[in-house]
Amino acid sequence: MTDVEAWVGTFGGSSRREIQKLVESNQDRIHNIRDIHAKVVISDYSAILGSANLTEKGVTGRREMGVQFEEDDIIEELQDWFLSLWSKSSSIDLDEFEDHIQSLSAMPTTHSGTTSSVTSEAPRVNASFVKQDALSEDDVESDDEARETLVDILQMAPSQEWADSFFDLLADVILTWELESDDPRLVTSIAQKDRIAVSINNRYVLGAFPADEPSTGFTIEDSTKNVESLIEEADEYMAFEALSGEDEGRTPHWVEYSAYPKRMMNDSFRRGWMKAISDELERASGSPYQQYHEPLVYRMAVDADYRELILRDAFFGGL
Repeated sequence: MTDVEAWVGTFGGSSRREIQKLVESNQDRIHNIRDIHAKVVISDYSAILGSANLTEKGVTGRREMGVQFEEDDIIEELQDWFLSLWSKSSSIDLDEFEDHIQSLSAMPTTHSGTTSSVTSEAPRVNASFVKQDALSEDDVESDDEARETLVDILQMAPSQEWADSFFDLLADVILTWELESDDPRLVTSIAQKDRIAVSINNRYVLGAFPADEPSTGFTIEDSTKNVESLIEEADEYMAFEALSGEDEGRTPHWVEYSAYPKRMMNDSFRRGWMKAISDELERASGSPYQQYHEPLVYRMAVDADYRELILRDAFFGGL
């Protein structure tokens, strides 16, 4: 993932054509994201974050700083970060890229000075540093009954890692769509004592079923790549009925998969999942099930310290 305009603009002459050839021969493997400046290399077993541009001079010709990580949880977090950006961005339009190169000044520059651009579907992100103080037991909500129910459900899960993985998925939904806990379309529920259910308006979009053979449920768009195979592979399946404004033959699907919650979460699956959520967010403005909304579940997704406290209570008796 790279800012292709900044990339090609900082080189001149034959180097630009070399970049163009590289992009053309690897179009499906390169995504354009404006203003991305992160330098990260990630594999299944290791990750490197640093200040160096990933060029020969950047890596071998300058004094730079970098850190290598081999801890599984950090690598997984970085992989999730990459996958989230990748799924929100797109491959480079080669015709636009050619027009942009033709419009550039002959001299390399960090400022293109051209009205030509290369399309990027990735959203712009405004970030800020947030200091989060550590929680104590006194900071946890006073709703003891809801907390006890949540802990009981989590104790059915095969491991803390399984539960953590589910709440990472819920965080993905909340942060992607910037949903607040009091959003009238969102319901995070523990109304049933053996599952955690997340719905948008009239439909479930995510569910955790930790009892017996633990599984995770998702809604996916009918146009999702290989949707027939995904349905066939599912341990449980349900076809949603058409709601207002929907085509009877193109409704989303509900699929449940056993084992680790994130095991299905490749780029194609996530696109289908997020597209189904997007359609449902736009289809209506409120859920008829708001009375079942449990803020504790929402907080488990967005508050790392709070999640740690509850998971410690569920899996280690609060130790």
